[in-house]
Amino acid sequence: MEKLSTAPLIPEHEPEERLDGHSSAGPVVAIIVATVVLSFAKDILMPLTMAILLAVIFSPIASRLERFVGSFVSAAMVVLAAITIVAGIGYFVTVELTSVAVQVTDYTDNIATKLSALKGSTPEWMLRVQDGIKDVEQQLNELTPRANHSKSKPASVIQMPAAQSDLEEAVKPAIPILSGLFEALLIVVLMFFLLYGRNDLRDRLVRLAARGRITLSAEAIGTAGEAVGHYLLLFSLTNLGYGVAIGLTIWIVGLPNPILWGALAALFRFVPYVGVPIAALLPMFVAFAVSPGWSESIEVFAAFVILDQIVSYLVEPFLIGRGIGLSPLGLLFSAMFWGWLWGLPGLLIATSLTACLKVAGDYIPALGFFAVLFGDDSAREDYHDYYRSLLELDQPSARNIAVRYCDKNGLEPTFDDVLVPAVVLAGEERAENHISEQNQSLVFETTATLVKELGDRFNKPRFRGRLRIVGIAPPGEAHSLGLTMLLELLRRTGIAANFFGMDKSAAEICAFVNEYAPDMVFVSCTTTECMPAAIELVRTLMVESPHLTIIGGGPGALLHQAELLEAGATEICGSRGEVRHAVRLYALRRSVSRSSQIKNVRPLPDTRTATASKVA
Repeated sequence: MEKLSTAPLIPEHEPEERLDGHSSAGPVVAIIVATVVLSFAKDILMPLTMAILLAVIFSPIASRLERFVGSFVSAAMVVLAAITIVAGIGYFVTVELTSVAVQVTDYTDNIATKLSALKGSTPEWMLRVQDGIKDVEQQLNELTPRANHSKSKPASVIQMPAAQSDLEEAVKPAIPILSGLFEALLIVVLMFFLLYGRNDLRDRLVRLAARGRITLSAEAIGTAGEAVGHYLLLFSLTNLGYGVAIGLTIWIVGLPNPILWGALAALFRFVPYVGVPIAALLPMFVAFAVSPGWSESIEVFAAFVILDQIVSYLVEPFLIGRGIGLSPLGLLFSAMFWGWLWGLPGLLIATSLTACLKVAGDYIPALGFFAVLFGDDSAREDYHDYYRSLLELDQPSARNIAVRYCDKNGLEPTFDDVLVPAVVLAGEERAENHISEQNQSLVFETTATLVKELGDRFNKPRFRGRLRIVGIAPPGEAHSLGLTMLLELLRRTGIAANFFGMDKSAAEICAFVNEYAPDMVFVSCTTTECMPAAIELVRTLMVESPHLTIIGGGPGALLHQAELLEAGATEICGSRGEVRHAVRLYALRRSVSRSSQIKNVRPLPDTRTATASKVA
């Protein structure tokens, strides 16, 4: 059964600072402090960030190589491959851009002709605006000398510049180059050690989180790292394919240096939304300078945009799937933030950084606000809208939200993405005294009604000899939402699944089970308070029906597995998948048992043949 539970109520003397909004300001203050630190420590944090991102991108490849050559050699091979690729791309782009600059200078006459044509076709109103601007500039220039003359000029002091040594003059041009080489070397070294010691680093992060009382596990870090690495690797391969397509298209158009434009397209596609138009500007200018007409420039821009749309809406959904659920608006704001903070390198790594922060928010509770900021989960929006509508006592709107989502995505996704999160959120809000008990009851009652209503919207097949399942809630059970959802889903597979109801006594439950004679009984235990009654109920059912199959589920049942199994329960399941597996096994055993019984039955003699032989 589905794990649905309500958090315990907090005492009446709960400190008021949890309700005054100071806790909600914590992430905002943290972001401001982090921005200041990132700005002042740019020279150190930028190489570290790039090394981490490269390590995350290439970690899936390193993990595969590690099985054959070991961790040290695999890390070294990946680092060498990354250095070769990045250095090759940088050298190629630099050389080709220099070549393009030289080529464009040979077409100055063509550029001047087109600009003159543009000037000649300028509308009259535009010329008037230009003349007005020139008049204003001329008047300002005439007033500026008068203002300068009206002011008294201080006595000027002439300072002789200090003579610099020849050594300083010789070293000064080399300082930026040496700084860039140092940063590149730092990135390489950090990337190697991050790949080589990623397992040890994961364990250290878990220990640090434990000391800081942050809920974090090694499995969570591993899963998050694999998710981000897989996404970024596929995203990088997609951009590479986009660059190849752009290069081929420009080669077909006849523009020079198609490999350069393909490389720039692949590189700038890492910049969300504005990267593709920026990458298209330079080849458009070259087409403007080289070609005699305007069609080549339009074709180049159209190729960039159309191929980007094809990759975004056809290739990426097929290759990457849903990905990690990044919000388009959050991605755009992230690009603006990192571009403002770190310039062009920040723009290029904005998507990768946003992906890392969003997944970290998914797996680390302390960073959950990143998942809210950057997440693009339509289910989250739907369940929040559903929950908000119920708090506003607008049950029709809540019902419409659930019905629309069900029609679009199906019954089980509606349970998992809308109804269950809303019920869990209501329990958490009630535990923190943010909503009243009446609000929580409304959420529970409306959701319970919708479970049945949504289930009735689907046709339920009827099979001969189908399983008969009864869902029961022991006395003292808090709610049965998870159980009723499970029964509705089983009905869609042709199973006769019925729920006996809430607030029934043990005697009523036993009488109903004896009368209905089900094949299986599901017992829902969401709280520990109902466990004594549940254990006694299971024991009584097994005494009256020794061959009955009883499946227990819920948080309470998982905490008291041994007691329920000892009382006679067949199995304790922690998810719908485990329950379905148990049902399939039961159906398989029953079908095998029936087939063996049919084989063991001897056929009756043919009386017509026997009578005929006697007559003969």
